Amino acid sequence: MKTGIILTTDNRSKAYIQKLVNNNIFLNDIILMISNKPEKTYSNEIIKKSLECGFDISISVIETLRKNNLKFQKFEFIDINHTELIEYIKQTNIEYYFFTGGGILKKEILNSGPKFVHFHPGIVPNYRGSTCFYYSIINDKNCGVTSFVMDEKLDTGDIIFQKKFPKPNHEYIDEIFDPFIRSETMIDVIKNRLIENGSHIKQNIAEGETYFIIHPVLKHISIMSCIK
Repeated sequence: MKTGIILTTDNRSKAYIQKLVNNNIFLNDIILMISNKPEKTYSNEIIKKSLECGFDISISVIETLRKNNLKFQKFEFIDINHTELIEYIKQTNIEYYFFTGGGILKKEILNSGPKFVHFHPGIVPNYRGSTCFYYSIINDKNCGVTSFVMDEKLDTGDIIFQKKFPKPNHEYIDEIFDPFIRSETMIDVIKNRLIENGSHIKQNIAEGETYFIIHPVLKHISIMSCIK
C-alpha cells in the first residue's frame, strides 16, 4: 500500500513529520503547502513541553524535511482544494494520504483518486466538529482521537481507530496537546497497519453531536481545569 502525507507549516504538521522521522517511517509521497507568514518563536518553557511530547515546536516543517533529506513536493499556498494540488494528486499512484489541514475537503479532491485519512481530536460520533478537545476535557476529563477515512460530510467517515488520552497538565492545548495526541494516534495507525487491514467501522451519521468553535469562557474553564 502506497501512502503519503499532506503537510502545512503549522505545529500539527511539525509533530507529524518529526514523529514519522523519529519512528523511521518513510512514506511514498510528501506534499508541503506553505504560506509566506514568518515562523513563530516560542519560549523555552513551551519548547521544553513540546520535547516532552516527542517533537520540537521550534523546528519548522521544511527544516525537518531538508535535514533528513526527505523528497517533497512544495506548493506556494495553503488550500487543500486548490486546482494545482488536485492535478498533482491525480497523477500520483498513492492510495491513502494523511491529511493534516488546509481546509475542508470538497468533492473534487475527494474524487481525485486516493483516499484521505484524518486524525480528528474527538471520539466520534459523540464529538464531531471544531475544538472538540476542549469540550471533552470539560465533560470527560480526557480527550480522544478518531482516525477515519474522510468523506463529504463533517467527521462522518469510516472509523479506522480511536484512542483516548488523559487531559494535559499544562495550558498549551492548541500548541502542544492537540498536535501531540493526533501525531501519536497516527503512529499507532501506521505501526499496527490499521488502514490496510480493512476492518473499518461505518458510522451512523444520525447519531452523535457536532460542536462548533468553543466560546472563550468555556475555553478558559477547560484550560484552567488542566493547570490547577
